This record gives sequence, C-alpha cells and structure tokens, in this order.
Amino acid sequence: MHARTYLLVGALTRDLTKDGFRYGGTVAYAGLTAMALGYSVTIFITCAPDEPVHEVLPGATIHILDSLTTTTFRNQNTSSGRVQQLLGTARHIQPNKISQTFYSADIIHIAPVADECPWELREVFLPRGRLVATLQGWFRTWDSSGMVSHQRVPPEQLAGFYAVVLSLEDLDGDLAYARTLAGVVPIFVVTEGHLGARLFWQGSERIFLSPEAQEKDPCGAGDIFAAAFFSALDQGHSPGAAVRFANRLAAFSVSRLGLASVPTASEIQQAGILLDENLPHTSGTWT
Repeated sequence: MHARTYLLVGALTRDLTKDGFRYGGTVAYAGLTAMALGYSVTIFITCAPDEPVHEVLPGATIHILDSLTTTTFRNQNTSSGRVQQLLGTARHIQPNKISQTFYSADIIHIAPVADECPWELREVFLPRGRLVATLQGWFRTWDSSGMVSHQRVPPEQLAGFYAVVLSLEDLDGDLAYARTLAGVVPIFVVTEGHLGARLFWQGSERIFLSPEAQEKDPCGAGDIFAAAFFSALDQGHSPGAAVRFANRLAAFSVSRLGLASVPTASEIQQAGILLDENLPHTSGTWT
C-alpha cells in the first residue's frame, strides 16, 4: 500500500533566540510531524538558496523557490506574551510556480508564516482536493522596523478550506472573532496553549483540555498539533478524536527544544489511544 501524501506550502524560517538561530516555520514542524505519522511529504518552500533544507527535512520531497532572503524572526517571550520582530521575508509563492503534479495530494496544507503565501494560492487548490490551513501568516502585519502585530482577515477569505487551525494568540485573544471565522469553515480549531484547544464543528463549540506537560519550549507546538489533527481527519477520525490526539502530541512536544520536539514513535503510539471514538468525553463540554 502506498503511503498517503501530504503537501505543505510555505516558508522555512530562521528563528533568532538568545542562543543563536534555529530553523523553524510550519513547513518544518508540520512536515517532520507528518513524516513521523507515516505520510509521504512534499514541501514547496521559499527561502534563500543556500539553506540546508534537505538536512532540516530529511526524507521529504522538497521543491525550493529561491529567494533573496530567508524569512527571519526574532522572538522574545515576555510576561504579557510573545514579542516578534520580522527581520526578513522570503519571496512570494505565486500560483504559477506550483506544478500541477502537486495537486493530487491527500492533504494540501497552506501554511503562511509571514507574507509568502498570497490569497491566490487558495483559488489554485480549491478544486483539487481537501484543503487545510494554518493561517497565522495572514493574521500578522508589521511596521517599518518589523515589529509584528495582529490584523483581522475578512471571514469570507477562509471560505473553501475544509479545516483551519489558528491560535488564540493569532486572533489577538478575540473569541468573538473566532466564532465569526468558524462560521465559514466546516472544521475550525483555536489552540489555547497549555489550556488546550477549542473545536468549532457542526454549529457547536467544545473545549478540549490539554494534558499536563513540563514546558521547556512551546515553539512549534501549534504546528505539530495541526499536522496531527489534519492527519487524523484524513484517516477518517472524528474532529473530537482528532483534537484529543493532536493535544497529546502537542503536550509531548513542549518538553523539548526546537525541531527536536517532533513526536517520537512511542509518543504517537501513546497518543493513538485517544483516537478511539468510544472514549468518554471527559476533556471538555459542548457549549
């Protein structure tokens, strides 16, 4: 049996920390997670041509759109939340750069982190198959010094996606806005860090509490959650079971640093128990 296929479109990032830089971006965290979950992963990525993309994403089929620079963030965690500065942005991924051979993937995941995935990409893939997204890059804006802030996206821009995952941080903490966005997406999830995730599905809203975790580094946890969630949906599990599974893998991930947080085979096996559709719904309540 051939492995199911997972396509990711977005930018590799350099994330600057007090200890130097490390590679990241949704394409990296979600791509490695999808491979750990058994998918054949193809990544259409934009970054500078000298980046060691094949070393960052061993085992993936990678198509690089050469850019003058790699998307680079400086991240600082403060008592009031994360402060981000965008120091460079990679080239836009224009629809005509993506070969039609990619259109047949089982999961097509649009994953902007800054300004690399224009809206037109949605139109290219909509007729092709099940389109999912983590749209944090569409909800970010920045000033002339690169300081990142939040912006609102018209709800109709999300129409056509089958499932979308965003963080409460992406939405500037506005749950009323989240509910408006959920009205145009069949399956919509808002992750809330150590508190868990909020699922909007079939007109209802449900909170799934996160397992306790020893947090060292939350970076990438949302991307790992998203890849796990989309894969569980793809394999026929209910959205509720998919959230339980994704919550568990995200909780495991925060105990490690950077790309080392990608789930292990043992963790996937442990989390897989939560895909049992007959488990009692003890993780949250319908509202």
